[in-house]
Amino acid sequence: MQTQKKEIPAAELEKEIIDFLMAQATHGGGAHTKPGCNLRHGKACVLATCHDNEPRATPVDFFCDSTLALWINAEPGGKIANIMRNPLVAAGIYDPVDHSIEQKSMQLWGKAELINLKNNPDVFMAKMHEFGLDEAMAGIIEEMAQKGSVPAGAMNETIEKIQKMINLIKITPVKITLLHMKPGGLPIKKTWENGRAFEQIGMV
Repeated sequence: MQTQKKEIPAAELEKEIIDFLMAQATHGGGAHTKPGCNLRHGKACVLATCHDNEPRATPVDFFCDSTLALWINAEPGGKIANIMRNPLVAAGIYDPVDHSIEQKSMQLWGKAELINLKNNPDVFMAKMHEFGLDEAMAGIIEEMAQKGSVPAGAMNETIEKIQKMINLIKITPVKITLLHMKPGGLPIKKTWENGRAFEQIGMV
């Protein structure tokens, strides 16, 4: 069974999407009080990038700043190289599929922007603090120092080196699909695209 797609208020769907993202995202754990990462990790997210017809899917943590944008903390690697060549990306956020319980999942398509200490230091440092990444990094380096992986006297220097290496990926969406599945019920697919919103019930 499939119903026709109907337009719904965009502001209502935008709020539903942001609520979903905030509930599923990774969040900071405040000031670290012991060695190790203190982030409160969220649900599974896969970032898809592509270059020369070679797709790449990467599991990542994601963060939300109460907007429709996705933020990802990324070390150097294939996904960064792909984005530098082709900023068009997609992402999926989900739980393991279980038809016996109520579930929501999300697909997002958008344009990625790399933000780092070199090209936008103010935004980079502000978002690192907002998402708790600065405290998490300090805790991780402290743990490494305790284990002898980093000289105890070089912790601050190590943090500065890492900050110069990493990027924050900001994904500005052009299309978002939110899929709502209920046991014994029809799937509800809601789509936001360039400021308009639509709903379809049934086959997706």
